[in-house]
Amino acid sequence: MTAFITTLQAQKASKASKTTTGYAITATEKGGRNWREVRMVDVTTGETVKTIYDSKQETEILNARTGKAIVKKDQNNNKTSTTTFTTNGNVFTVAPSHSTHRKVVNLDQALEKANNINTNVNNHVRVVVIRQNIQTDKPFATNSAAMAYDKKHERLYYTPMSINQLRYIDLKSGKIYYFEDEEFGSAKYSGDGASQITRMVIASDGDGYALTNDGNNLIRFTTDKKPTITDLGALTDDAANAKYSIHSRGGYGGDMVADAAGNLLLVTANRNVFKINIESKVAAHLGSIKGLPQGFSTNGAMVEEGSKVIIASSESTVGYYRFDLNTLQAEKISSSGDVFNASDLANGNLAFNKKKYKKEEETKTEPVTEVSNAIAKKTQQEEVTLKNGISVYPNPVSNAVVRLSFSEQPAGRYQVQLLHLSGRLVTAKEVNINSAAQIEEFRFPELSVKGNYLIRVSSEVNKVNVTNKIVVQ
Repeated sequence: MTAFITTLQAQKASKASKTTTGYAITATEKGGRNWREVRMVDVTTGETVKTIYDSKQETEILNARTGKAIVKKDQNNNKTSTTTFTTNGNVFTVAPSHSTHRKVVNLDQALEKANNINTNVNNHVRVVVIRQNIQTDKPFATNSAAMAYDKKHERLYYTPMSINQLRYIDLKSGKIYYFEDEEFGSAKYSGDGASQITRMVIASDGDGYALTNDGNNLIRFTTDKKPTITDLGALTDDAANAKYSIHSRGGYGGDMVADAAGNLLLVTANRNVFKINIESKVAAHLGSIKGLPQGFSTNGAMVEEGSKVIIASSESTVGYYRFDLNTLQAEKISSSGDVFNASDLANGNLAFNKKKYKKEEETKTEPVTEVSNAIAKKTQQEEVTLKNGISVYPNPVSNAVVRLSFSEQPAGRYQVQLLHLSGRLVTAKEVNINSAAQIEEFRFPELSVKGNYLIRVSSEVNKVNVTNKIVVQ
């Protein structure tokens, strides 16, 4: 018994000291907004483990197809130019700086002004457009908010905003490769927020996927010896999404992770979570993340393990957070009070990866005493419940509402029973599970009585029988 307790304490100490690292796109300093640095960060402490790319460094840049050096483009000084364009029935004159009645704006402001003009009046607006020539050969010339880690080839794929080009950092050599003259996205200018690519991940099939803010371009890129880039087109909303649309402007930004079943999981910048079926391109709204501090936008995401996802904010430096895909409840994971805010996070983990759990179970040692055997048996039963992917929350129950989360369960009908500890049936209900991540809510009047209860979930067809104890306060 003493030996078993010592083993448990050692396991707890090991978990407490475990670090979790990931790749992050950050600014030079904490709280900055120029997303041009790539770091490996320890999300449990908030510290930088390794600098992957420093925007001040000289890096060899090669063509991803030929392996030859990229020819650097000339960078001219800012200049003004004159042009006329018509939009919404209005004529706009872009004039040189010596024109009278001018207003100095940049191109994005001019286009925004054009779209906001009353279309009933044929206005002539004189503006000076300052054209800023971007040296696109620089690795992060226009900042980036989309990155994916290819564990198999030791690469970090990414795309700079508005340049519409796929690039990657070879982590073994430190060299950077561009897919030159190959369209990757359709952003027309820096202010074209809808078409910016801010979400990217390597899925369970080994391919990379990138998604525009508006959800109208899901792009697949293969990572083999002869890579292909394919625009798969627009996503569509699941019929049950109601007001939560994958195309909502309020959800622009965020990041994607992938699960072991072949789905993509999108976390939008405004905390909503969608599951995307790659084949059908249907996006199902799973809910909104709870428990995050005010002002914490969800811009970077990576899988820790199982149903746990770690998120970072591009706005907040208060810490890194973890949320559960089953409950969508978040908690702070970083111990430091100040971390690098990040436009993206990436690692090579897949959500609900059962292979990892199986490997961990095979390495466990069996206790030898009678007492420890009993404890181990109880622990194994709890692990079966976890593997079944059926959880009950909140526990304790305080508002007469119980939720059951079904994760990666076979489709079909399930019986849910509420029982007293004596085994007496209080009430029962049948649910139909047809989604890989489905949450069912129950309101039982009997739960207003304080005490201990059992919730049993069973399915004869799917050979499932799970019982959870709940406490009603």
